Amino acid sequence: MSAMMNPFLKFVVAILCLAGIAGYGRAFLNAAHTNLNDPPTLAAFAAGGIIYFLLWAMFLSKRGSFWSVIEHEMTHALFALLFFKKVHSFSAKRRRGGNVVIEGDNFIIALAPYFFPLLSIAIVVIKPSILNQYQWILQGLIGFTLMFHLVHLATEFHPSQPDLQRSGMVFSFIVVLFFNLLFVGLCITALRGGWADMGNYLRQGLLEGKLFVEQLWRVFFN
Repeated sequence: MSAMMNPFLKFVVAILCLAGIAGYGRAFLNAAHTNLNDPPTLAAFAAGGIIYFLLWAMFLSKRGSFWSVIEHEMTHALFALLFFKKVHSFSAKRRRGGNVVIEGDNFIIALAPYFFPLLSIAIVVIKPSILNQYQWILQGLIGFTLMFHLVHLATEFHPSQPDLQRSGMVFSFIVVLFFNLLFVGLCITALRGGWADMGNYLRQGLLEGKLFVEQLWRVFFN
């Protein structure tokens, strides 16, 4: 486990994430309006989401989802590797949960499973290279996997989670909301768009966040 985050750094990160929430909140709404305004795209995406929700409501919620445990711990491990941390062990069990032992830690690694839709991003990465006639399948899979992410976010984000206790619930909520808007928005953009559209989404969120900060500054200091 890592030491507690420096309070000043924590405050700065929270402020940046709040600005990001404002920016990517606007970008997310634009992406949803643009990409879900097409009936075939909306139908495939919604069908995938509904199928997973029904599976979860009828079967998985009662038995416990082994796959959600694996995905949770894999996301911890992936972000640990991205931060050049050594992963010593990995385990996942349906009834007893999972555990990944990492050499070193930070709040991004700790919170990653709550904001990074691993399965959806994997589909988004390969989607631009798939032929047009198969795009509806990938749109459905994005809906399916995003619902997987959101359902388990809703069931796992609670005060008794050690990942959240280490960073604090308020800070964790701010960080998780910001990154969900960023990554889920990318997935929504990818429903009909390619790499250029996803890049535009990232830029729009940054510009909208910058505009929000400038407007706020003028309100209080001009």
